[in-house]
Amino acid sequence: MDLITGIIFLILFIIIMVFAFSMGLLSPYVGRKEIVSIVVIGFVLGAIGGYFFIYPMYEESPYVVGNFQGLFSMDDEVINLNIPSTSNITDITNKIKNLKGVHSVTTNGFELKTGFIKNSTKDAVEYHLKSDSEIESYKITNNSISVDLKNDASSTTTLGSLVTWLSNEAGIGSEFAFVHIKVSVNPNDLVDVRDYLKEEGFTIISIEGPVQNTIHYLKDNLLPDYIIMIITGIIGVAVTIAGVFVEPLTKFARRFKKKSVNRRSRRR
Repeated sequence: MDLITGIIFLILFIIIMVFAFSMGLLSPYVGRKEIVSIVVIGFVLGAIGGYFFIYPMYEESPYVVGNFQGLFSMDDEVINLNIPSTSNITDITNKIKNLKGVHSVTTNGFELKTGFIKNSTKDAVEYHLKSDSEIESYKITNNSISVDLKNDASSTTTLGSLVTWLSNEAGIGSEFAFVHIKVSVNPNDLVDVRDYLKEEGFTIISIEGPVQNTIHYLKDNLLPDYIIMIITGIIGVAVTIAGVFVEPLTKFARRFKKKSVNRRSRRR
């Protein structure tokens, strides 16, 4: 939701509250027995306004808070990408590096989809991965091998070497592979960089960082819509009751003012 839409929603909710206040102003003309009905209408108006106008803004509040935090955060956000190994990795990383707000781009590993890996073959594959000094950690399943590297520049080299070894030594075919890329970006430029990567067709695996942690935490702890409706319904009741008591309070203020004027006149 953009700023203009949020302002429009807030104005519409205020208009609904003005209508609820006006309903309260009508109470002297409908009798005391109807005041309860007017209050109920005020609650319904507040609940409806809350559901259609306040809750959508409330849902966007984690992103608003995150954007505000990004203005003061000194830590980068990290976008994790999967790039097909058949792509020109060097060309892609150079293009991403030139984007505004991008501080660094690293290729920190890969995921290789393979043919079926037998349990009896896993030990040999694991031994080979352990013996490679470039590999930080790894994970082997029945049809894939995920690798994290120590040196970000060795992804394609290590991948090519592994594919060759699997084929020649283990008799395991390789189907396709994704190179893992980490993009460190200024929080204020995160949205623009993310949108560019999506437009280019890159697969975004995750976005991490302090701002994203805040957004995820707030999203996980949002109140359900019915609670917001109850709260805004209570606001509608309060506004309606305020309208109900406006005229009595106005009359009281006029009487009080008139008595004060009369007392002053008598003293003179």
